[in-house]
Amino acid sequence: MKALAACLSVLLLGLTGCGPQPLASPPEGAAIITVVGALHGQHRSSEDYSLDVLRQAIVKFDPDIVMVELPPDRFGIASANFDQFGEVRESRADNFPELTDVVFPLRKDLGFEMIPVAAWTAEIAAERSAVEKRLAADPGRAEDWSEYQAAIQQYGKALAGRSDDPAFIHSGAYDAAVKARQKTYERLFGDDLGSGGWRAINAAHLANINNALDRVKGQEKRVLILFGAAHKYKILEGLEAREDVFLAEPAVLFGE
Repeated sequence: MKALAACLSVLLLGLTGCGPQPLASPPEGAAIITVVGALHGQHRSSEDYSLDVLRQAIVKFDPDIVMVELPPDRFGIASANFDQFGEVRESRADNFPELTDVVFPLRKDLGFEMIPVAAWTAEIAAERSAVEKRLAADPGRAEDWSEYQAAIQQYGKALAGRSDDPAFIHSGAYDAAVKARQKTYERLFGDDLGSGGWRAINAAHLANINNALDRVKGQEKRVLILFGAAHKYKILEGLEAREDVFLAEPAVLFGE
């Protein structure tokens, strides 16, 4: 009954901005969407937000579609490998145990469709890493780099003692902390980073998500979007512009 209550809450609680809204009903034909923030490798060491906790949350939501943080070209390789060998064996996916150990295995059990929506490419990632290394070593950008490090420290203080608490991760307070850090990052280095900048890459992720949602428009699909937790607020902000989706509160998926 508790699991059923959690699923009902997901259906009845809307989410806009940074917090849950009053009871509401999904518009007719709307996709019911929940955005879940992943911790990547930290899932392996966390008890509060372990891979098993994430697995149970996905099962509670019972999605028709899971949109995942893999580029389409990497997804094809990962999916083929999993189907053939029972293992993903793809370098980008291997960094995301939420996919290799949870979503790929659950796909067979729950029968949902996986859709890759990440805009990252190996070239973008390599260029971003090189630019950040150059910026960190550039005496002319030392003041900017110092300001960014201060923003990182402030972010760390905001997360102290609860960086792997799923209730906190799916809260407005978490989103606000990430937003403050990344606003500084984008302001100082967005122009330097180009397509790998925070605003640019999230816009590209969102474009892929919107394209995928357009393909199932009006079908009332249950869609779970699983991305690194820092991206969560950007995805939510972008989806608020759509009138054909109902944003369901993810935090209830992590209750008893």
